[in-house]
Amino acid sequence: MERIDASDRGTVALAHISGLGGYVVPFGGVLAPILMMIAAEDGSQAERAAKQALAFNVFVFIMGLLLVISAFTIVLIPVAIGCGIILGLLAFGLPIYGLVKAMSGEFCRYPFVGSFAE
Repeated sequence: MERIDASDRGTVALAHISGLGGYVVPFGGVLAPILMMIAAEDGSQAERAAKQALAFNVFVFIMGLLLVISAFTIVLIPVAIGCGIILGLLAFGLPIYGLVKAMSGEFCRYPFVGSFAE
């Protein structure tokens, strides 16, 4: 498990929670991590966390589109609703989980995009 330096914990936590910016500002879930990547030093843990948040938000957006498309078929409506609920909980809960992990000094990788975003 990778540890976060005490001086970087705040910026890494901010990078994780910046993914929730889309709930406040349109496209904020993408713009906030991009701004964090620009502001962070190259190769820093904050930049890596912002890449994780950006990749995760893009993943959630694509999965959401697929769920909307699948909801147009009558047979897949219950599946789309169930998966949509799970996706919504993950989209809201994982950035908060990353924030908590960062504040405790542990670097968190998001599932589904963890190694892809490195």
